[in-house]
Amino acid sequence: MIKRTLLIVSLLGLFIISVIFLYSLYLIRKDVKTACLKAKTAYQKDCVESLIQVIQSGESSYREKNTAVWALGQIADKKALPFLSILEASLPKQERCTYDEFICTYEVQKAIKWCTQGNVTSWMYRNRESWK
Repeated sequence: MIKRTLLIVSLLGLFIISVIFLYSLYLIRKDVKTACLKAKTAYQKDCVESLIQVIQSGESSYREKNTAVWALGQIADKKALPFLSILEASLPKQERCTYDEFICTYEVQKAIKWCTQGNVTSWMYRNRESWK
């Protein structure tokens, strides 16, 4: 009886963890898609190039720029690496990241790492140029 209860509880726990994981992937993909489509609408280029334009823009807020950096990291496209490397070199040293005050070095470094090594979610964006 105890073994059966443990099995049921374990399976239920695994199911709940799986649902939370899948929902997290859904939310990440949704946010990347939103950032990409907003950038593409503004700059009429592919997703990566448009997100780079957001970061370079004088009209984008720092929050929007940091979101674009994060999205580039999620997409993990190697063609963003030259830009991200130059961006990282141009940023001052930062102890803390305030997303509304400047581009965060930590986010840029994380995006570079993901573009170089890949990440868990990059497979979700292979069809990004067909998004509408």
